[in-house]
Amino acid sequence: MIEVRELVKIYDTRGHIVRAVDNVSTSVAKGEVLVVIGPSGSGKSTFLRCLNGLEEFDSGSVSIGGLDLADPKTDVNAYRREVGMVFQHFNLFPHMTVLENLCLAQKVVRKRGKAEREAKARELLEKVGIGQKANEFPSRLSGGQQQRVAIARALAMDPKVMLFDEPTSALDPEMVGEVLDVMKTLAREGMTMVCVTHEMGFAREVANRVLFFDHGKLLEDSAPEAFFNAPKDLRAQAFLRQVL
Repeated sequence: MIEVRELVKIYDTRGHIVRAVDNVSTSVAKGEVLVVIGPSGSGKSTFLRCLNGLEEFDSGSVSIGGLDLADPKTDVNAYRREVGMVFQHFNLFPHMTVLENLCLAQKVVRKRGKAEREAKARELLEKVGIGQKANEFPSRLSGGQQQRVAIARALAMDPKVMLFDEPTSALDPEMVGEVLDVMKTLAREGMTMVCVTHEMGFAREVANRVLFFDHGKLLEDSAPEAFFNAPKDLRAQAFLRQVL
């Protein structure tokens, strides 16, 4: 479903060159859940943003469902329609109700009629456990509820792949579980997912593979059991000693 080959993203900050993603190759099969972990500034989020074209990369290739992002003939908007993205901050439109937030892109991008998009929105709000909040404004919701709206909004576009960029890191601890529960449900249903997260329990329980990044390099790409019990890379070993 996702193919990444020799991906490089370089930032030049006042003459200081940072290889934020440094020659990374990996692939994700349909229905697979990848969890990306590593210390702050290791390139995890940049890697994720390269996957859906939010960051232009310097070299290498990324393709999703056979569409190659680096190919000049690829329609980037058509490519992005296949990829749902959930951010750390919920990015909901504050002046729109929850229902309107879910319907907007369906109308503009998928060209769905009012009845169809509202039915889809209500079905997804039920799925993420907040069907009763359809007519509320985002400011009336908790952080966990807002993030579940953001997930439902991404799902409303029927993406082939869901990307999560630290979806629980802005939440109060008691709200983390409700968002992770929604993500676990998606994983069980076979959604192809790439998740940047600090939630090690989620990685152990749900991931098919764990990627460990440091200084832009992909240092480990292994099954959760192997990664958590016997990481090969010294940097990964040190990281796990700190977080577990």
